[in-house]
This record gives sequence, structure tokens and C-alpha cells, in this order.
Amino acid sequence: MTDSPASAATRPRQAPARVARLLGARPPLPNGANSADQGLGQGMELALTLAVFLGLGWLLDSWIGIFPVLTIALVVFAAIGTGVKMWITYDARMKRLEAERLAARTQHQNPGTPESPGA
Repeated sequence: MTDSPASAATRPRQAPARVARLLGARPPLPNGANSADQGLGQGMELALTLAVFLGLGWLLDSWIGIFPVLTIALVVFAAIGTGVKMWITYDARMKRLEAERLAARTQHQNPGTPESPGA
């Protein structure tokens, strides 16, 4: 069975990924970030968003003279908004990873099928 030049060229690049999968390594995250970097970034985003809205609420409350009302409202708004954003991002990432996993499983189960219709 003869391989096409395109499939022979991609085989060396696929070998390290297969070995890493066999050893139980996690696939790399987009842009070269690892899970610790991603978690740290999300934590900083949450903390800074809450701090900005807390400061904005405090400034508006002291300017208007209704001290705790806008501070509490803006902090709750920021917490809910950031939580929803993180949930939507997580859900989209999990759907993408499940689609990749399904595609890899299907490709692994049918290794003899050509990758393109013209091949």
C-alpha cells in the first residue's frame, strides 16, 4: 500500500502527539497556554472585574450620596456577568474538545478511509 506524499509528510509530525497521548499527556491548549496559565488568567480576570466595578460603585455612591446601593448592585452585576462569561467559554471549549475526540475516535476506527474525496 503506497502512501501519498501529503500523508507521508504528516506522519512524522503526528508521531509525537500519538506518543504523548499513549503516555497520558494532555493535549496543548490554544496559543501554547497550559491549564495553570488559563486558570490564573481567569482568576485575575474575575478579581480585576470585581475590583473595577466595586470602585466604580463606590465612586458613584459617594458622588450621589446613596452609599451601599450602587456598590452592591455593580459588584453583583459584575460577579454574575463574569460567571456567565466563564461558563459560556467553558461550555464552548468542552464542545470543541468533544468534537475533536469524536473525530479522532472515528478516524482511528476507520484508518483505511481516505482523508479527502479525491485521494
